[in-house]
Amino acid sequence: MPELLWLYLTALLSYHTSASCVALAEALQTVSHDRLTSLLQADWSGHTLLELAVRTLFVWERGYLMIDDTVIPKPCATTIDGLAWVCSSQERKPVYGWSIVLLVWTNGTLRIPLGIRLWHQGGPSTYVLALDLLSYARNRLGCRPESVLFDAWYPSKVLLKRSRDDGWYFVCRLKKNRRFNGQAVRAYRRHPYWADRGWLSGGLKVLVVSYGAKDYATNRLMLPAAEVRRLYRFRSQIEEVIRVCKDQLSLTGCQARSERAQLHHITCCLVAFGVLERERHERQLSIYQLKRQLSFRGRSCVLPALERLRSVA
Repeated sequence: MPELLWLYLTALLSYHTSASCVALAEALQTVSHDRLTSLLQADWSGHTLLELAVRTLFVWERGYLMIDDTVIPKPCATTIDGLAWVCSSQERKPVYGWSIVLLVWTNGTLRIPLGIRLWHQGGPSTYVLALDLLSYARNRLGCRPESVLFDAWYPSKVLLKRSRDDGWYFVCRLKKNRRFNGQAVRAYRRHPYWADRGWLSGGLKVLVVSYGAKDYATNRLMLPAAEVRRLYRFRSQIEEVIRVCKDQLSLTGCQARSERAQLHHITCCLVAFGVLERERHERQLSIYQLKRQLSFRGRSCVLPALERLRSVA
């Protein structure tokens, strides 16, 4: 990996500033913005760096895989490659920018970003990208999760059957118009709290749990309804990963024009999150407390996790 890469990661971790190369160069004071721009444009693999970080910093045994997507808005950009109008669930309207699908592992305490896929207009759908990430986790990383968790946008017939065929359990939300035993879930029973076993559209046998305005499904047919809801709550961990990357690590702040540079920046943010997660777990701090300490001390604060990753790269 380029030596300059570790300065870039240090800047993301140690300074709370814009992620433009000009701002990072001013914060570092030891490198020009032209060199940082060249780093993002260089021919190295961000996916390889992320996989190296995952294997070096973490050991996972029992836990959960989570899938979600997020939008990186670029409302004023006109010359960045690959931008498109994408639907933002947070803004509840179309937003001009990037859409990325993210895969995260958690045991309820540690959160580990495993991989991302960038959605392109006219390319594979987010469902296909999610399937690709699950295949990567199973075949490349050797993940054997207790459950796969995803929200109501992802339980397509193909994805649910792939999880079942791989021997994985899933817990997900359902949209109100999803067909269950031949009826829309919203019309299945008048009572707002119920649980029943049956068949989803697409021919998959599941347990459906309705709790007020929320409907859940799982292929663990004998699971108690309260346990289904408890397992699904772990999915909030992936939303926290996205929030930290955006608020603390400037995920949306890169101003590079090429898709390669943007993807390198995104993977660097996920690697930086992994370093923070390893350090805050060992120091028994919250990730926000650790980031404040790094912001106060700057580059003088030693991060053993980053040094460990650098030594094996």
